[in-house]
Amino acid sequence: MAVAMTNAEYHAHKAISKSKLDAARKSGRHLYDMLYGPPRDSTAAFDMGTVLHASALPGENADDIAIRMPAGMKKTTKEGKAFMAEHADKILLNNSDSYALDRMIESMTQHGFARGLLNGDWKGKSEQSYFATDSDTGMKVKCRPDFILDDGSLIIDLKTTQNASLKGFQKSVVNFRYYVQAAWYLDVVEMATGKRPDAFIFIAVEKTRPFNTGVYVADQAMIDLGRKHAYEDLFNIHEWTRSGIYPGYNAQAEMISLPKWMLPKEDGTTPDHQPIELYLMPWPSDPRNRPEEVIAAAKEHAKNSLRKRKPKLTALELAFYKIFKKKRG
Repeated sequence: MAVAMTNAEYHAHKAISKSKLDAARKSGRHLYDMLYGPPRDSTAAFDMGTVLHASALPGENADDIAIRMPAGMKKTTKEGKAFMAEHADKILLNNSDSYALDRMIESMTQHGFARGLLNGDWKGKSEQSYFATDSDTGMKVKCRPDFILDDGSLIIDLKTTQNASLKGFQKSVVNFRYYVQAAWYLDVVEMATGKRPDAFIFIAVEKTRPFNTGVYVADQAMIDLGRKHAYEDLFNIHEWTRSGIYPGYNAQAEMISLPKWMLPKEDGTTPDHQPIELYLMPWPSDPRNRPEEVIAAAKEHAKNSLRKRKPKLTALELAFYKIFKKKRG
């Protein structure tokens, strides 16, 4: 059964959420800090996502949580500071934020599927909270879908992103563990209601120009791996809670090596990248800091470039180019 409660009430509930799974995946100390450390300040990216949700989801109202600053007003002016103080309890949207928000909503209205959410074409509810008890660990678990159809057949999750293309958003799915979220929400809703939703859909909206929208359905492979990782995290949380020990990254000294891309290949050939000293050395005020063969090649390329109108040069080549050009002139 879904429970109607505020976002603050939901986050205050001690049941295990997807965000706690994410913390546990990093380390026990990350989870402990989330549970018992001081609250973290919100970020601009998080605030924008919150306002988009309130603007796009049926039944939500962005005016309840955010306010737009008047056109031309700056936070550093006397008027701006007074405006900020007056609305300290709300998310402040400057002119750039307001423009981006309007374009994101516009983008959604121009997408055949996403438009249905904005227009209220689907019968469902936003921001409903679900609670259940995991049978294996006995731990309380929870989730709060952005939108779920009244018949429980479909969960829709709204995401802001840098790149809403298939390949671009796929990276976000991995980096932010959205695949874990999809599996976790489907499982928790099923435990809470006795019915498993048929699908989990992402509506991904770019938060920068050109503000494209992409809609994607989580496939079974994503859900299967998401469930595996979610329950690995849950079992760790259960053990740490039972023992009272929240481990860090390791308990013993570990061997550490360089990244594979820096090491010789299996056939013994050198890796395909610049020598490491070229990354570490500063701009070459003293060419003697460079390997002799690199200096020689840079000098040669710089000399040859004197005959070109707009040569393309590295920092080292440019240093020699300027020296040669000065001598020549």
